[in-house]
Amino acid sequence: MTSPQKSTLVVINLGYGNLLSGFPHVTALLWESENHRPFKFTGALPPAPELDGIYRRWNLIYQALYRRPGWYPRIQIDQEDITNVSEVEFADICQQYIEVINQWLGAETFRNIDRQLRSHLYHDDEIQLILETDDELVRRLPWHLWDFLSDYPQAEIALSVPEYHRVKKKLHPRKKMRILAILGNDNGLDIEADRQVLSENDDAETVFLWKPSRQEVDKQLWDDRGWDILFFAGHSESEENGNGGLLAINSTEKIGISHLKLSLRKAISRGLQLAIFNSCQGLALATELADLHIPQIIVMREPVSDRVAHAFLAQFIQAFSRGYSFYLAVREARERLQGLEDKFPCASWLPIICQNPAESPIVWRQQPPPPKRNFLPRGDRTFWLTSLSITLMILIIRQLGILQGWELRLYDHLMRSRPTEPPDPRILVIEVTENDLQLRQEYSISDGTLSQVLQQLEPHEPRAIGLTIYRDFPVPPGESEWRTQMQEQDNLFAICSFPRSNEPAVRSPDVIPKNRLGFDDVLVDPDGILRRHLFFMRANPDCNTAFSLSFQLARKYLESENIFPDNQGNQNNPLKFGQAIFHPLQSPHTGGYQNIAIGGWSVMLNYRSFPIARTLTLTQVLQGDFDPNLVKDRIVLIGFTSRVNAKFFSTPYRAGKSPSEQVPGVMVQAQMVSHILSAAP
Repeated sequence: MTSPQKSTLVVINLGYGNLLSGFPHVTALLWESENHRPFKFTGALPPAPELDGIYRRWNLIYQALYRRPGWYPRIQIDQEDITNVSEVEFADICQQYIEVINQWLGAETFRNIDRQLRSHLYHDDEIQLILETDDELVRRLPWHLWDFLSDYPQAEIALSVPEYHRVKKKLHPRKKMRILAILGNDNGLDIEADRQVLSENDDAETVFLWKPSRQEVDKQLWDDRGWDILFFAGHSESEENGNGGLLAINSTEKIGISHLKLSLRKAISRGLQLAIFNSCQGLALATELADLHIPQIIVMREPVSDRVAHAFLAQFIQAFSRGYSFYLAVREARERLQGLEDKFPCASWLPIICQNPAESPIVWRQQPPPPKRNFLPRGDRTFWLTSLSITLMILIIRQLGILQGWELRLYDHLMRSRPTEPPDPRILVIEVTENDLQLRQEYSISDGTLSQVLQQLEPHEPRAIGLTIYRDFPVPPGESEWRTQMQEQDNLFAICSFPRSNEPAVRSPDVIPKNRLGFDDVLVDPDGILRRHLFFMRANPDCNTAFSLSFQLARKYLESENIFPDNQGNQNNPLKFGQAIFHPLQSPHTGGYQNIAIGGWSVMLNYRSFPIARTLTLTQVLQGDFDPNLVKDRIVLIGFTSRVNAKFFSTPYRAGKSPSEQVPGVMVQAQMVSHILSAAP
């Protein structure tokens, strides 16, 4: 396992295939910094024709946005056919894009690679993640939106062609980075801002070619002293055959990589490590340059506005020259573009690294090695005093809670590292999706719809049904029939919620008996992760139950097997449930916690790997389109999974911050029920 703060290389090769047929042979190689022999993991990616379609729709709207006045793209585009486009529509397609790409990368056939990588990597590892593929459309996908990248804040992704090798170089030692900056056709652009960023850096020797001729560019590339970085800013466009990009080096001349092939090859052999094309059509340029085996390239994957291109350059040079590693400098500069996305949507999606995996990433400034320390032997007295001081210091630091974050992240890592388990066969989840709501033209779910769901389920004899949708007031139509069902159906359990500091309580349904009521409150840690399972709370008039929904459902299920709890909510005693004995967290210094509020009777939640249970959609149930054996003798949980209606939570399995990485409340309740059932027998 790698150690924190160590640089780790991961290369994922998609093999042959495409989005329409899938990628049947995907391999991942992981090199730890202290070991030259890699780990290898295998998997596959299924067909994803919807990704092809969603990219084309996204690109169509994106291109239309770039034709609007004020965007000043660094690409020659026709201003005719300007259409009115909706930014709301674009935001919707972006959200769909994020969800679809993560559903694809979350496929069961790819899960072995994802799980193995997570088991070998720490949250704070610096990771160079390289994706090898020659599929043009796959290279255009926004890979940085993969959940994996959000879970590892010091990881950045790069693209690579499947074939590469290392060029033998004749290096010239020098104290400063040497940059050749080509400032091309600037019609409508503010390239002077790029020149200023490069010229103000005292750690670099920059030679500027302002609207040069082809001969001037060629001559400079042949310079005997060599270059570290090649930079281009200006307009660019596609060649007529669409196979490459053209750089408008001045108002009349356009050149491609093929026109500079020999001089570029010589520059690479003399130490050229990085090419930055702060213009459009970058991926086409990168593919051509990759044939020359240049170590690294930074390009924009789509048309880019002048302001976004300049902001990226300024932030990248600042971070890189201050000592950030190459990959972290790119990630820092890319993510900071999000601040411009109110005016330039998807700005942070554009920069991408193209890497030659046979080469090491460029370093701006080599850090001097730390001075060697000579530890002289001292007497036993000094040794014991030092040991005691260190021990006391660690105890004090731990007591103050300074180590809490590290300990909890280690807990999350261990949770993710456990073997994958199949879905819990005792639980079925009925999802109320956004599509279900649109089909029924309901913002929420009416009482009549819930009645129909119960009518479909009851003939198949579920042991318990847990409704994770609040019913503190009627939702017509059908409220009369629903009230009757809540009163009379003895395996139906409903929820309420206790008041919080910033939210009122959600009252209990007034017709359901107290013994079929459970609260859905959870304990979220200060870092936003849900790690604890709340069993009991003190009832109040609004939420008139002392028991969680998970406890109520598990108790109902286990009654049929003559298993009963020996603790009915006593706040201080342990809970014996069958063979399991649950001990409550009774102190703010329990386990990894050092300074945390203890409310109610709770334990650490023993997660099962996702997906937690089999699922059906609301529409499938209403149409009777399901196997009755999925319902018989099961606990059935009903709840929202749509973004509009559901509450979402971060878990140790998906501990990032963006909404796409969180799980809906109904799945959390399923985890809690499974926790009790798995421990009790």
